[in-house]
Amino acid sequence: MTKPSSPKGILKSPARDQDKVPTGRKSAKLKAGQRKKQIKESSKNIDRIAKQRVGEAVKVDSEKKPPVEKQGGKRKFSGESDKDKAGGKKPTLESMSYKERKGVRRMTKNNYEISVTIKKVWEEARDTKTTEEKRKTLIAELCNHIKGKVADLVFAHDTVRVIQTCVKFGSKEEKEAIFQEIREAVVQLCKSKFGKFYVIKMLRYGTKEQRQQIISSFYGKVCLLVKNKDSAEVVEESYNNFANAEQRSALMEEFYGPRFAVFKEPGVHTLDHILEKNPEMKPTIMEHMMRVLTPMVEKSVVKHSIVHKALLDFMTHASSTQRTEMTESLRDVVVQILHTQDGAKAAMYALWFGSTKDRKVILKTFKTHLSKICKEEYGHRVLLALFDCVDDTKLVEKAIITEIMSNCKEISEDAYGMKVLLYMITPRNPSHFHPDIVHLLEKGDKNPFSKKDTSLRQAEIRAAASKSLLGMVADNINELVFDKSKSQLALAILQFTTGDKTEAYEAVAAIAADDFLPAFTDSSAITEMHIVEHPAGHLFLKRLIHHDKTQKHTDSKKFSDALISAVPAGDLQRWTRVNRGSLVLLSLYEHGTEDVQEHIRENIDLKMLKKQENKGAKALLEKIRQTDK
Repeated sequence: MTKPSSPKGILKSPARDQDKVPTGRKSAKLKAGQRKKQIKESSKNIDRIAKQRVGEAVKVDSEKKPPVEKQGGKRKFSGESDKDKAGGKKPTLESMSYKERKGVRRMTKNNYEISVTIKKVWEEARDTKTTEEKRKTLIAELCNHIKGKVADLVFAHDTVRVIQTCVKFGSKEEKEAIFQEIREAVVQLCKSKFGKFYVIKMLRYGTKEQRQQIISSFYGKVCLLVKNKDSAEVVEESYNNFANAEQRSALMEEFYGPRFAVFKEPGVHTLDHILEKNPEMKPTIMEHMMRVLTPMVEKSVVKHSIVHKALLDFMTHASSTQRTEMTESLRDVVVQILHTQDGAKAAMYALWFGSTKDRKVILKTFKTHLSKICKEEYGHRVLLALFDCVDDTKLVEKAIITEIMSNCKEISEDAYGMKVLLYMITPRNPSHFHPDIVHLLEKGDKNPFSKKDTSLRQAEIRAAASKSLLGMVADNINELVFDKSKSQLALAILQFTTGDKTEAYEAVAAIAADDFLPAFTDSSAITEMHIVEHPAGHLFLKRLIHHDKTQKHTDSKKFSDALISAVPAGDLQRWTRVNRGSLVLLSLYEHGTEDVQEHIRENIDLKMLKKQENKGAKALLEKIRQTDK
């Protein structure tokens, strides 16, 4: 009598003879025969176990011959038999469909009966139409079914969902009962493809004490857990959303060396604090971080914020040589770490302290992602650092600026994208950039790899972006000048770009030439206001006219000339009826050329101007009288 083999045998490859290895066609035929024989035997075993599951009596003796049927005897018929269904033969695993084989395999697994039972109850419990009272009853029933079996059920893809529902909707006592069964296996669950979801659910719906126990179970194993794809998600979730400052510090310390993984001291300890207190430990810590982080940047776990923080700590305190070595490993995945504040700063260090080759690789990884990077809260800062340090402006124009300019209209509609466009034409302008951002960017000014003069680099980048930006302003002037923030971008483009601005000036002047109907600052009619009366529009005109003052000694066309040429002479008098219109005319008179001043004096009736009561009209009248004397 042969001992029945395990049903798992069907998943294993056939045993091979290690002593004699046949070759050629005979080898292929022999292997095929062995495989066929094994599948046949496994099918018989699966059949037998399946029948035992449903309560059928099966004789285990496989060597026993079937009974010989007496001749002339009557056969009993009780419907269509299994043999008839299979064409006169007993159905085997080979003859079954995929769905049938899948069902048979499920029946051979442990906890098959209970999984079928609890999933039926779970389907009703998770239904949004189920009432609270009914759901409580169903959750209690589920908890009774899984009691004592949680450790087995939590690793399966289907039953772990049942347990997650119990955690989400269960009472405090029910959650605690489930947690007590697996509290010693939290680390193992984190590494499980499906078990990790239970741990994440416990972090979200568990008590404060349960979260503390889960996070404490990571201590001493953080670096190993972060290297694993599944457990890294759990550590990231706890680090970002549930750990307090002290727990975050305890998790982060383990990147600094084995000592910090074993000996946990109360309080928050940053790397700055540790090195300030023990400066002699710096070489040891940096070497350990180099060994730990280098394999991580080559895996998908580099996208997690806890790794970004470790990278930033390393890049901040490492020597120049160590930074360059880390950049060489990091350059291919820089685009994956831009979405967090720490990751963006680490990427900036990689640009500052990377060699020319490293920078070229980093620029190429940004391809097709630039629109998204421009609109990221922290990612856009990396592009600002890139414009500051990369000497090869031709490469920057080809790999970065061209793609940005192809989507500049879309990018200009985002607050962070607007910063990128502004930095290309007027870098570190205090009118557009916060001092904290400027201070952050100044950290890379003295990097050892940037040799080109800063003003020359900025001029080349400005020239590369000017033509497309001026075209964008000319094509979308109506959207830009009537919006407070967008008008600042349009103004900066017209002030600081190089090249022919005639088309853009004429587009602005065409708007000013529209028929003027005073709305008298009625807020309900702001969308219908003329540009000289609009809150953002009139400021745009005044500042653009004021810019002409800086261009007096150049041959370039002035905006004030384009404005006077486009606006009908009679409309200038109407502008004086509102204060903002009068202020625009005052700016024109003060900063325009002599021809502009003469045009204003000829087309404005001083008697009618004297009747206007707004302050702008009075100031304009006084200015004209002063110049007439």
